[in-house]
Amino acid sequence: MNTRLKIVCVLFGLVYFYFIGTTVIQEIPEFIQGFNDGRNEARGFDTKADGAEKTSSLLFRVKPVSGAYSFPGTVLNLKTGNSMRAEFSNFNVKVDRTQAPLWIRAIRIFFGLIAFIPLVFAILFIPIQIYKVIRSIVKNEIFESRNINRFRWIGYCLLIIFVAEVFFNVITTAEARALIHLEDYRIVFRMTEEYYWLLFGLVTLMFAEILKISHSMKVEQDLTI
Repeated sequence: MNTRLKIVCVLFGLVYFYFIGTTVIQEIPEFIQGFNDGRNEARGFDTKADGAEKTSSLLFRVKPVSGAYSFPGTVLNLKTGNSMRAEFSNFNVKVDRTQAPLWIRAIRIFFGLIAFIPLVFAILFIPIQIYKVIRSIVKNEIFESRNINRFRWIGYCLLIIFVAEVFFNVITTAEARALIHLEDYRIVFRMTEEYYWLLFGLVTLMFAEILKISHSMKVEQDLTI
C-alpha cells in the first residue's frame, strides 16, 4: 500500500476512534442515570422512605416562546457583578417522573431495559473493531474481506445507537411536556448529537461498500495475473 495512503488511513482511524470514544464517554453518565432511574422506578423504589425527595433527572430541549435570539432569561456575570441576558437550548432538571402518564413510564422503562445490553455491546464493540481495522491497515491488509465485515458491523452499531438516541429523545420530550410547563420556553423535539451517530454510521457503511468493490477488483486482478 502507498505510504501516504497508509498514513492518511491511520490518521483517519485515530480521529474516528477519538471522536467515537469521546462521544461515548460523554453519553455514559446520562445513560447510566437514565437506566438507574428506570430500574428503580420499575422496582417501586421510593426515596421518600429515607426522607429524600423522590425526583430524578430529566434532560429536554427547549426554544424561547418569543423566538430564537430573544434572550428571555438572565445570568449573573461574577466578573463584573452585572446580569447578562441569556438564552438556553436545553434544561436538565430534577422532577418526580412517577407523575408522568403511565404509558410514557411503561415505554421508557421497557425500552431502557431492553436496549441496555445491545447499547453496552455496541459501545464496547466499536472501539475493538476500530483497533483491528487500524492494525490491519498498518499490516497492509486493508482490502481483506474481514475488514469489510468489520466496517459493516461498526456502521450497524452506530445506527443502533442513533435509533436508541432518537427514541430516548422522543420519549423524554413527551415526558417533559406532560410534567413541565415553562414561562418563557416551550419544550421541543430537536436532534443535535444524534446526527453524528447517523452520519458516521452511513459513512462507515458507504466505506464498507467501497472497500467491497476494491476487494473484488483486487481479486479479479490477482486471477488475471
